[in-house]
Amino acid sequence: MKRVLASAFATVALAGAGLATSASSVSAAPQDATALSCRVVFDDGNTAGVSCTGGAFVAAAKCANGRTAQGALAASGTTSYAYCTSLNSRLATPRDIRGIAWNG
Repeated sequence: MKRVLASAFATVALAGAGLATSASSVSAAPQDATALSCRVVFDDGNTAGVSCTGGAFVAAAKCANGRTAQGALAASGTTSYAYCTSLNSRLATPRDIRGIAWNG
């Protein structure tokens, strides 16, 4: 149930902000002058957890089916989880997991 709710909230929040994903590394630079510093803290093959400092962010992970799963909005220093299972898939190999700055 937590996964469904987190995914639903992330979808609504991201749709409302018109957020687009782009970067391909674990560390992502936001569009403003403040840089995020991110690291992968969880990976079970289906879900990726990303922790970032430097501002609010969402986790993003490329799934094996070619789609990108996005996590819920998270504050600096906390963790956001991207669930490929919400897209009927698992994490892609090689991994493409990152944090994306929230400029909302």
